[in-house]
Order: sequence, then C-alpha cells, then structure tokens
Amino acid sequence: MTTITYLQIMLFLFLFLWTIYGAIYRLYLSPIAKFPGPKLAALTSWYEIYFNVVRDGQWLWEIKRMHEEYGPIVRINPYELHINDVDYYDELYAGNTRKREKYPWFVSAGGSPGSSFETIGHDLHRLRRNAVNPFFSKRSIVAMEPLIKSKISLLSNVFQSHFAQATPINLRVVFSSLTLDVISDYCYGEAFGALIDENLAQLWSNTLSQIMSITTIVMHFPIVYTILSWLPDSLAGPVMGHHRNSRKQVARVLNHEDIGGRQNTIFHELRDSSLLPPEEKTLRRLADDGNIMVGAGGETTAQTLVVLFYHLLDNPKMLSRIKDEVSTLGEDITWGRLETLPFLSAAITEALRLSSVVTSRLPRIAPNEDMKFQKWTIPAGMNLKNSLAYAELFLTTAYILKRFDLELYGTTKRDVEIKRDHFVAAPAAGSKGIRVIVKHDNGE
Repeated sequence: MTTITYLQIMLFLFLFLWTIYGAIYRLYLSPIAKFPGPKLAALTSWYEIYFNVVRDGQWLWEIKRMHEEYGPIVRINPYELHINDVDYYDELYAGNTRKREKYPWFVSAGGSPGSSFETIGHDLHRLRRNAVNPFFSKRSIVAMEPLIKSKISLLSNVFQSHFAQATPINLRVVFSSLTLDVISDYCYGEAFGALIDENLAQLWSNTLSQIMSITTIVMHFPIVYTILSWLPDSLAGPVMGHHRNSRKQVARVLNHEDIGGRQNTIFHELRDSSLLPPEEKTLRRLADDGNIMVGAGGETTAQTLVVLFYHLLDNPKMLSRIKDEVSTLGEDITWGRLETLPFLSAAITEALRLSSVVTSRLPRIAPNEDMKFQKWTIPAGMNLKNSLAYAELFLTTAYILKRFDLELYGTTKRDVEIKRDHFVAAPAAGSKGIRVIVKHDNGE
C-alpha cells in the first residue's frame, strides 16, 4: 500500500467517524436534543436549505407545519428552537434589562457585519443603537416633515406624468423610489434621485428584489458576498453596486467633501458624535450601517404602502371614508393631525399587520440565563425565535389619495398575498406587482 493510498484511507475514515459522531451528538447529546421536531431537521441544516433555496422561500410554511405536528416549541435545525406563542414575545425580546444576543449565522445574511442590524453582542449593539435612535424619535421626524413632504411632491409629479400619458404605475417601483429618496437624503444630505429618474427607479426596485431574493442563500452560504465583492459591478450586479455606493456616500461625509451642503443628517451626526469611540466611526463600519438603513429601511415602508393601497382600492367603501376624513383637514395636512383620523389610523395599522413586512424569524440568544417555556427549560446560549415609517405612511397615503383617483390595473389578490419568505414578504413567482392607473388628477 502506497503512502498516498494510506493517507486517503485515514482521511476517509476520520471524516466518516466525525460524521457519525456529529450525527449522534445532534440527535442524542446536544443540549436541545430533548426538544420535539423532525429528526432530519435536528440532524442537518440541509433540511432548511431545501425549503429556503430549492423551494424558494417556503421554510416559513414548513415551520408552521412542524408546530401543527409537534406543538408550540420545535427544534427546527441542529442549533435552533422555534416558539409559536405570542405571549412569549416579551420574554424573548426582553429589551435592555436582560441580555439578548443575535445569532451570528442568521444576521450574516445582510453582508454588512459592521451594521447595528448584524451586531451580535448585546452591549455593542446597545452602543450603536443608542447613537442612532435619536434620529428616529418622533421629535426628529416631525422636524424633518418638510423633507418628507418635498419627496411626496415629487412622487405626485410621477403620478401626474403617468396620468398625462395614460400609462399604468407599478406601486412597488414608485413607493420604493419615495422611501429611497427620503432615507438617502436623511442619511447623507442628498437624495439619490429615483423620483426624478425613471431608469434609476426601476433599477432600485430590481436591486431590492435581488438583495432580498439572495438573502436566504447568503444565510447558508456566506461566501457568496465575498465572491461578489471581488467582481466588477458589471458582473456582481446591482447588489454590490448598492454596497459600493454606500461606501462612497459615507466616505464623502467622513472626508468633509460636502462643505456647504446640509449637515444635519444621520451620518454627519454620527461622524461628530461623542457617544461613539473612534473605532466605531471607521468607513467600513459606518458604510455597513448605511447599507442596512438605506436598503432595509426603505423596503419595509414601501411594502406596507403597496399593501395598504391595494386593499383600499379593492374596498371602495373604506377608500371613500378615508378620503372624506382627509378632506376635513383642508390644506393643513400634518402627520400629527393625520394620526387623529380613526379610519386612516386603523387602515395603516391593518396594512402593517397584513404586509408582515419581515416574515423571517429573528432569533435571539440568552447568553447568561436558562429560559423557561411551559414545561421546557431552554439552556443558556440556545437560539430562539419607527417613527420615520409612520410619518411616511400617513403623509403619503393622505396626499396621494387626496389628489388622485386611482384604479387597480391588471392586478389580483395573488399579487399581494405572501407566498415566499425572502426575509421580507414576497408574492408568488411571476407576479408583476400591484399596478394602478390614474383616473383623475384633482390637482389640475
């Protein structure tokens, strides 16, 4: 027997025994081996990969099936427990009083390890969030209401243009453009301009779709982002283009290249913040925060607006009531006054529920304490399962519905139903989105 053949046999034997040991450990020795759930899910993550990747975002419904078969607490993979009990929410997401950490494998899907969203440790996450939270307080958003209204005015121009041309409007494209221009202006001091550039608007909508569609793939295969970062934009596509643009915008702020521009923005304030040490103000760290703020922040609000407008246009009686409510305010439309309108407030609350904006689970780890759920003790270290948005929702809905009479176009309930989990809610494959036509412009 040659040396090479002997080494090959030993390597094969080692891998075989290691696999057997891993299977025995996961099924019988793991701290969560006693919890109910499919043995295949406990044995390998490929069970989840099959539903997430091969079947395109169907893992959410498989988890639902598991709960129907095994009960309110289920082991969904070798490392995680999933709890289906709304009363357990406050125990799991306990806030600052008790430490909760994020699951490293899960949050890596965003490809922005320096962001607050992907920060794993409780204390570091609190440091980063405390530096950003003041920008999303109600007081801060009221102060930036003129900025939001200026973007809604540009959005009205888009609707007016489609009315003049008698062409349908894809609500996802235009609402994504609105939220992009609002958050980019608030972050960097200048809007990206999707509301005045139809090609950019469509590109941004496609970028968001691509980012969300690869999220579940990257979660299981994080090397995907590394490979994409090596490629030029022509090959990497709009996903990495978004990352590079965030880096460019943050670098402009950090290098003081925008002298004379607006300085009361999120990243100008973070640059000069006394709450953050120097190592928290590096280009890479802040660019990662920019990726998430601009990408995820705008997408969730746009999705809620799409769902809201679909259901209002599909329910003429409720639409008429809300239009009548808004008309009572005359020309003095503010977020504060809109919040006092009962039907509009109820519609927005229901849209938030129906849109289920983030459909994916959000695991948390209790690093220092065992947790109790019914008869089960969950060992320490196991994984469990803003004002800006509200201002945009109220103001956009009021201004657009007051000025334009809209009608659904080539759209059915299938286009708004949640059929895939791409971290955020996604309709069935092949959906063209929620489209409308403008029947009348009351501003003319």
